[in-house]
Amino acid sequence: MKILTLHVDYIEWQGLKKALRDMEDLPPEETAKKKVDDALVVLTAVEGKDSSGISDDYVKNIKEIAKSVGTKKIVLYPYAHLSNDLGSPKVALEILKEAEKKLNEEKYSVSRAPFGYYKTFELKVKGHPLSELSREIFFEGNEEKENDLSEEERKRLWRAMGKNKVQAIRGKDGLKSNVELGKEFDLYLVNEVVGQGLPLLTPKGAAIKREIERFIVDEELKRGYEHTSTPVMAKSDLYKISGHWQHYKDGMFILKSGKEDFALRPMTCPFQFVLYKRKPRSYKDLPKKYAEISTLFRNEQSGELRGLTRVRQFNLADAHIICTPEQVESEFKGVMDLINYVMKVFKIEVWYQFSKWDPKNEGNKYVNNPAAWEETQNSMKKILDKLKINYVEKEGEAAFYGPKLDLQYKDVYGKEDTLITVQIDFALPGKFGMTYLDKDGKEKSPMVIHRSSTGATERVMSYILEKTQGNLPLWLSPIQMRILPMSEKNNSFADKIKKKLLESGIRVEVDSSNESLGKKVRNAQLERVFYMITVGDKEEESGTISLRSRDGSLEHGLKLGKFISKVKKEIEKRK
Repeated sequence: MKILTLHVDYIEWQGLKKALRDMEDLPPEETAKKKVDDALVVLTAVEGKDSSGISDDYVKNIKEIAKSVGTKKIVLYPYAHLSNDLGSPKVALEILKEAEKKLNEEKYSVSRAPFGYYKTFELKVKGHPLSELSREIFFEGNEEKENDLSEEERKRLWRAMGKNKVQAIRGKDGLKSNVELGKEFDLYLVNEVVGQGLPLLTPKGAAIKREIERFIVDEELKRGYEHTSTPVMAKSDLYKISGHWQHYKDGMFILKSGKEDFALRPMTCPFQFVLYKRKPRSYKDLPKKYAEISTLFRNEQSGELRGLTRVRQFNLADAHIICTPEQVESEFKGVMDLINYVMKVFKIEVWYQFSKWDPKNEGNKYVNNPAAWEETQNSMKKILDKLKINYVEKEGEAAFYGPKLDLQYKDVYGKEDTLITVQIDFALPGKFGMTYLDKDGKEKSPMVIHRSSTGATERVMSYILEKTQGNLPLWLSPIQMRILPMSEKNNSFADKIKKKLLESGIRVEVDSSNESLGKKVRNAQLERVFYMITVGDKEEESGTISLRSRDGSLEHGLKLGKFISKVKKEIEKRK
């Protein structure tokens, strides 16, 4: 519920005609012109999440404000324009009537403007500091109880759950965005009951995500990374040590539990640093390369959210290389080798941005150590130049703890965004008291390279979808093949083939609908299925299959075992 209270010299209103068709006709005396002097006007918008139980908190707030401005006259004024998430008229009217009753019982003089009617009104607001106040009211009762939702409200939420509100204009040259493609191929949805920026991946969307993450985990393990699994939240103490609480709190989701503050993690580094500190380290242990597919949460502004490109919960192929200063260059090179390989596999086109600190903003946005900033930036520049990386420099875009290399790309609208970052960190090892024993027997502080290899899985998915316009490569296709029985009597044979394909790790489904074969083929083509296997009486008798590829090529009389071997090799090559 949202309210705006106005302490007025007077307010005058008159009901004109019904704004809501289902509202009862009011008697003339209730819509007649009315004027109230020296009153507290409570402009009120009842929202979708509100139930009748909120009336007590509503009255409590009104009494508190009325006392502070010194009036016992209250005008309850329905005002839908305070919110774009309005509750049901029935619930709203019930809340207003209940509040009117409770305030009258406590000897307030209450007037209520007509609900569900267009109205003219005029008022004069007093000029003192408390004359205009806005508040958002939440029901503090047990919201999990069944009875807290009216039947009408429950049905409204049910209807909302069934809606997938996806709208997106076409990009350059008529290209579809990941928003449109996600709906067209049933890959994900964003639902208002769940919340903005929180995509729900369907089984098909989850298959793409799973393949991307399996690929990078296997590749990182081959390259000597150790994978961890850390919590999705922590006490504020951890983020205060790292500095995220001081520099990044507005971008975090904060939770309260008793007297303690927790936050959903916006990054993985503090957790992996705690793992590093679990035992003493020497130079022989370094580099230590911790990686994780970590679920992260960032409180993005609602206006910035779009499809899978920018979300509030995402999965990042994150890693932290803890090493000696002498190892930074070789480890940075190893990171770039991995990233270049990933870009080649996914066919991603990027350019490089060397993101530096801004000395004018030093101490506010960044860790306060000018000498360390200059030294680390110079070191990173030498590494980039030695690796012959073409980059543009951008001041004021560094992480708060060190400079970074950003891999930039453009979406179908031509909008630039960051896909992957690599950062050299001089600050956080000291903040966490991370040390190692060097060859000379002295305790020293390590350096850290923060890096991703694929970036956020959701953003990579959005890039690949927009790049291919849904024509995904075989290894990423949610449905790699579909079996099309020519008639109902071939369904049993189709199911046997499906079983063998599934056992071979191939994603397959059977179209056993009553549609014609031509319609089945057309549907599979529209859904960008990579391979279509046709089976009829002839194939069943010979124990073979007929194959149609997405590119339109046809083959007949194929042995299933030979075909499975061929397809598995194609998938393994990830072409």
